[in-house]
Formats: sequence, structure tokens, C-alpha cells
Amino acid sequence: MKTQKIKWLLFHEPAELFIRTAEDFQRHLDELTNNKFQIEILTLEDYQDKYLNGSTCDAFAELKNGNVQISQIYADIFGCFNATDFYALSMPYLFDSHDHATRVFEGEVGKKLFDHLYEKTAVRGLSYTYSGGYRCTASNTPIRSVEDFAGKMYHRETNPILADMIDLVNAVKSQNTDYKAKTLDIQQTTYPRYHADTKGHKDHVYVSDTKHSMYLTAILMNDTFWSNLSDTDKAHFQEAGLRASRNERIKSVEDGEKIRTSKAKQEELGIKEVIGWSDSEIDRLKAVWSPLYKKYENFFSFDVLNQIKKS
Repeated sequence: MKTQKIKWLLFHEPAELFIRTAEDFQRHLDELTNNKFQIEILTLEDYQDKYLNGSTCDAFAELKNGNVQISQIYADIFGCFNATDFYALSMPYLFDSHDHATRVFEGEVGKKLFDHLYEKTAVRGLSYTYSGGYRCTASNTPIRSVEDFAGKMYHRETNPILADMIDLVNAVKSQNTDYKAKTLDIQQTTYPRYHADTKGHKDHVYVSDTKHSMYLTAILMNDTFWSNLSDTDKAHFQEAGLRASRNERIKSVEDGEKIRTSKAKQEELGIKEVIGWSDSEIDRLKAVWSPLYKKYENFFSFDVLNQIKKS
């Protein structure tokens, strides 16, 4: 049997987290298909150097056009391609737990969202992954209460929900769209992403454990490649995606907990202090952001917020 070669393009940092997922997917696919497919795992830089003579590209466009067959991409970006239902996943305190998130991603709501993505972009969604799970904030001064957000400079968000969240805590949106701009006082991140996200912000040494939303990614496939697979191989890719995504979400949470609970890990990363938020202070933050549920209840193509809450 001839091995079919396909490309998996990595788009985000830290690369090692996404490489781990791609390699896990390959292991499961090998087991399911008896090594029928060989995946070439490429960072964006390596792909551009090897296949584009150093020219820059957009990873989503490369996937959509069939130049690569698989990628794992930050879910917020889908809204920029008119798949605006994915903005719903940024709502504050939407998921009660990781088990709740799993029910959403692996249930009817997750399927509806991927159907919406395909309708708007002609890209296939395979499975949902994290990149650290619950978000925290990294800042150059301690953020211990809702009031501490006031006047802090965030990067300007294209996601309208994240932009509204910034406004509601009286923070300030930077006029620079680059989230790595050195003028920023605060940014969203996750513990496993902290090192990558703060490369340009060495003074962002305070981490506030607000757990205000999920940092979500998804494994995506090119439609033409998918359509040319046999029904059996489609089932194999779906199963490999399900297994790899479950493992990724577990590993992401474990990675985050190791950093959150280890002073040695924090010092290694340059974190001066991890600030735990009390339930009462989190309830105050929830109250500040609660009007967003009313504002966006009719924004999406289906009743996604209520369906997520009921899952």
C-alpha cells in the first residue's frame, strides 16, 4: 500500500504544544489506518522557507486553498472569516468546567459550530482543542480586583466580545493592533502560553488567575482532501482527531496546573507572582460582564449561548 503524504501546518506559538498534538494525531492515525498516511509537521516559518521561498503566507488561506491539508488554529480567528458564531466561545464564564466544555465540543453544539464554519469558509472542522484551557491575565502591575483593570492598556481586539469586555472593566484599548506592542500593560494568556505571549513584555510578571474564558483552538482540514477520502478513512480521521483533541485538552490542563502550583516553574518563566482570585471577586467580575449575554443573545445564527449553558 502506497503511503499518502500530507502537510500539517502549525500557526501558533508555543510550537512545541502544537507539535505534540500533531504527533499524537499521527500516532492514532497510524494505528487506525496501518500507516496509510504520512504527516509532514511544519511550523509556519519552516513551511514558508521550504515551500514558498521565504515568502509570508496566511495559514488559514493555505489550508483553504489546499496547499496544506491539516492545521490547528485559534478559534477566535474564525470570526475574521465571517464564521462569527465562534465569537460565542469567548463569552466570559461560559463554561462551568472542563467536563462542560467537553460536552459542548463533542456534542450537537460543537457540530453546529463546525457546520457554520464550513458554510462560511469551506474549511472542515475536525475537533476542538485548547491551548492551555482557562485564560488568565499577565500584567506589569498586580491585578487583584475588578478595579485594578481600570486604565490598563490592552491590545485592540477584533473580536467584539473581547473588546466589550475590555470596555466594561474600564481598561483602555491600544490603537496598535499588534498584541506584542511594548506599550501594553496587560494581556490575556494561559499558563502554558505565558512564555510565548510575554516575549515582548518582560515586565508582565504578574499573573492573575481570573479563569474568565477558554483559550480554544481547533483541528481543521482542507475540504477537497476530506472529500476525496473514503468513508472508512473519514471515520479514521475523525477518530484520530477525537483521541488527539481529548489528549490535548488533558495535557493542556496538566501543563497549566504544573505552572500555577510550582514556584520553581514560575521563576523559570519569569513570573513574579500568581494572584489567586477569590470566588467573591470572580463573582464581581462576572456581574460586570453579565450584560454581554443580553447584548449578544440575538447576534449569532442560532441560540448558541443558551445551548452551551444547557449542555
